Amino acid sequence: MRFTKKDLEIFEVPGFADRMQIIADTIRPKLAKLGELLDPQLSRLVGHDLYTHVALHQRRTVNPPDETWVAFSPDKTGYKPYIHFALCVGRRGVQARVLAKPECETRKKFATNIAGRLEPLCTLKGSKEMEDYARRDVDYKPASITDWNVFLKDSVRKLKESHTACFDVGINLPLSGDLSSHAIQSFNRLAPFYFLGHDLPWTPPTNGNIW
Repeated sequence: MRFTKKDLEIFEVPGFADRMQIIADTIRPKLAKLGELLDPQLSRLVGHDLYTHVALHQRRTVNPPDETWVAFSPDKTGYKPYIHFALCVGRRGVQARVLAKPECETRKKFATNIAGRLEPLCTLKGSKEMEDYARRDVDYKPASITDWNVFLKDSVRKLKESHTACFDVGINLPLSGDLSSHAIQSFNRLAPFYFLGHDLPWTPPTNGNIW
């Protein structure tokens, strides 16, 4: 199961109805299948059941989405109130991401937990591959994270002070090969943020090879 360059071109289709229909016919079934493959692995990773939620974009009526996703949360009824994982596909490719949306009910606690683990979070394995998907340029490219200490401190401040702040860190995945395998490896690297968002124990290794 994988996405192709042709799939990514769908997000360039003009017109709300046309793009939404192609997403529903082409992208959404793949996300649902990948959700089924990844859910049990992610559930084992975090130590509790996760539930898949394929985005429907029901609130949109005019502007078609530049990306869509399958989200993984601890609640059957939704994902936005929680720190959650998401496999996203859009104009800029396919990513494994961990998010706290503005609707997240534990944003301030998440921020406090990040602040208490700044040092180990700054040396996460794979951190050089991670980008800030909460900040995009005019071409929808995510921002690079050049200084993790600065990025995390700024994220803590925004999560505590702004009701509209979003934490959205991810790793871009190759289109070739086994996408589910690439995804689970990247979710493993992003997992510390999920743990901190749910007050789950996370003890970084002391051998310098974080996570």
